[in-house]
Amino acid sequence: MRIYLLRLLRSQGMSSNHLNTIFHVIIVSRILCALPAWGVFMSAAQSGRIDAFLQRAHKCGFSKELLTVNELQVESGRVMFKKMKSPTHCLHMLLPPNKKMDYNLRNSESYVLPQCTASTYKRSFVNWYLFDLQ
Repeated sequence: MRIYLLRLLRSQGMSSNHLNTIFHVIIVSRILCALPAWGVFMSAAQSGRIDAFLQRAHKCGFSKELLTVNELQVESGRVMFKKMKSPTHCLHMLLPPNKKMDYNLRNSESYVLPQCTASTYKRSFVNWYLFDLQ
């Protein structure tokens, strides 16, 4: 339905800049909203379907740049984790305690990594960020 709306707007002469803005507002924003929660649990087939959809939207001229699920997931994860580091954030309590170090490293934020034996536990959002993106 949303793609139909974009096609209809393009046929009525809307510029590519405006189509790009509307595409990001009504489609990419929904993907970005859900990615921190379920993105790490996506199968390769599901990720491929979304990538194919984003590629088709780029070919149709709805998006200026070619987006991929992996890029969106990493970016949304970094934004969400940055917000979670604030002590006033409601999800801050999910973070493990900070690692105590007597020396200075470039990456000053280091957390005690949890013991993960199950792959599902390791793929949850907080652990995914701690193990893969930090």
